[in-house]
Amino acid sequence: MNVFARCQQLPGGTQTPLTFFAFFFLLLGLCVGSFLNVVAWRVPAGRSIVRPGSACPSCGNPIRWYDNVPVLSFLLLGARCRQCRSPISPLYPAVELATGLLFLGAALRAGPGLQAAADAVLASLMVLTVRTDLENWLVLDEASLGGLAAGLAFALAPGGLSVLQSAGAAAGGFVLFLLIRLASLAVLKAKPGYVLPPPGHEDEADEFTGGMGWGDVKLAACIGAFLGPGRTAVAFFVAFVTGAAAGIAMILSGRHEKRRPMPFGPFLALGALVSMFAGNALLSLYLSASWP
Repeated sequence: MNVFARCQQLPGGTQTPLTFFAFFFLLLGLCVGSFLNVVAWRVPAGRSIVRPGSACPSCGNPIRWYDNVPVLSFLLLGARCRQCRSPISPLYPAVELATGLLFLGAALRAGPGLQAAADAVLASLMVLTVRTDLENWLVLDEASLGGLAAGLAFALAPGGLSVLQSAGAAAGGFVLFLLIRLASLAVLKAKPGYVLPPPGHEDEADEFTGGMGWGDVKLAACIGAFLGPGRTAVAFFVAFVTGAAAGIAMILSGRHEKRRPMPFGPFLALGALVSMFAGNALLSLYLSASWP
């Protein structure tokens, strides 16, 4: 019987332990989301995430601790810097709130224990990937390879995935996406100049000729290490379906040119999060369905 089940059966206060744990995870997630904003902004620029401290990007004045409270400070300041009154991007509280809610969901789903911690780490990595890939067309190695190591480390602890399941799913995800990349390279090699780099990345044209980026290949391995074979398959299915649907919709609406790539990291992140919360249920539903 896991800790979550025991918490539910405590007499005279059944939900109290879970309630405190969930509230703590919510606050922790808000703080982690604030840190992810720092990482997503500084690491692609080659800057330290430790020094200097947080400062307004417009006026350079240091941000005081009471103006750096996740979400709340954004609201109290009216979305503007206290010193220069420059607007603060709503992306910052959005990342904080999303991370906090994902941590809350992890706590409620898994209850106190190592699984909630693993889910929280995976959620953090996926939120970071969404931001960096959308803003910079970049999946950080710190997220993909660091996440791969973290997923394998969690598998060493009792009660979750076995090391074989974690390593096998990671290897399978890596090989699958590597094959997609190699196949895309082979096809696009016969059409030189067909793929147009995203605006602002013309000097990196060679990086966008493979269809599938190296960051996505490594991220697939990271997801596999956390989710194991079955849920990884669900994650990839969700990613491919939503990615294809979004691409078709944007092309038909004229918001995206067919020859330009789209960042796939956000769709992989979406698939991983959907599978983290509902992967087992979706897999069971699929396996139990009666197919003609």
